[in-house]
Amino acid sequence: MKVVSFKHRVVSIPVRYPVVSCVRKSKNIVFVLLDVFTDEGFTGISYAQAFHKDAAQAICSCLDYLEPIIKEEDPRNIEKIWYKMLDAIKLLGHQGLPMFALSMIDIALWDILGKIANLPVCRLLGGEPQNFEAYQSDGLWLVSPNEAAIQADEFVSQGYKAIKMRLGRPDLEDDLKAIREIRNVIGENIELIADVNQGWTMETATAMIEKMRSYNLRWVEEPIEANNTDGYYKLVNKMTTSIPIATGENLYGVASFHHFLKKDAASVYTPDLQRTGGITGWKRINTLLEQYNKPSSIHLFPEYAVHLFPVIRNHLKVEWMSWASPLFKERIECKDGMLRTPERAGFGLEWDEVAVSKYKIEM
Repeated sequence: MKVVSFKHRVVSIPVRYPVVSCVRKSKNIVFVLLDVFTDEGFTGISYAQAFHKDAAQAICSCLDYLEPIIKEEDPRNIEKIWYKMLDAIKLLGHQGLPMFALSMIDIALWDILGKIANLPVCRLLGGEPQNFEAYQSDGLWLVSPNEAAIQADEFVSQGYKAIKMRLGRPDLEDDLKAIREIRNVIGENIELIADVNQGWTMETATAMIEKMRSYNLRWVEEPIEANNTDGYYKLVNKMTTSIPIATGENLYGVASFHHFLKKDAASVYTPDLQRTGGITGWKRINTLLEQYNKPSSIHLFPEYAVHLFPVIRNHLKVEWMSWASPLFKERIECKDGMLRTPERAGFGLEWDEVAVSKYKIEM
């Protein structure tokens, strides 16, 4: 068996809750979709978030660059191909969009491997399909405190026991007011997560985390710039706050996680599969997290996360983000705040070609 070709497409999907954060504003989510074809009829699929059309075009160029490098390779030789791709992007760098492309290919290869074995990917990893609690992450962007409270009430009424809000408003008092109003609406028994999207300076983060102590936050995610290891260490180890500090979605590859873990610079980790080097890179990171006894989740990609959670020893809740759901024929569904790993082969996903055609944008 060998890889014979790729196909990539770009789609732009409107979302119910427009993204408004410290780092972006968007009413649509741009994805790059990938199909990896083999000579024996098995096809693996994957997707990555591109943020905007220009980045999507660059990711597609990276995929075009890697395609001839893995053509003719047996898709079952995932480790060999992973290292071959890493070598191929050395001069481009092991961060940024080249890593997005590598990760997409790796995920598609795991999909192929599951289809060949007629097993869900979780089984290939040594786990079994299970039910998992999820936290709602679709909404609660940088809207007014009143609107945030209304959305929070809606999510809790849908059965979620945990929700994520965003922080980083121009007026810090508005952030605190949003936390208060949400907590007043949802009560003390619902987990509340706060994501700053790298929006604060060290000084602001220190002051705000101290002020948020009384609101029983499950964790504060990326309060400062993602690569500021020393800053995270200080927030975790030098403060009296009991709020866990999370990072991971903007860390690339195994080495960056190892650096944070050796310094004990975060309490919670949320790896992002398009930055880890796909499933193969994530497996290495998951082993490190287990060795350092750190809890983790997966940033976005719930369709993949439900296959990885069965082998995360100290997992938290799945981040439920429905952005990509319209792309698939058989969607995973979050009911009453719960998700289940599908038992179909591979990741159990198939493009809804009608939807893909509807949302496709020309490059």
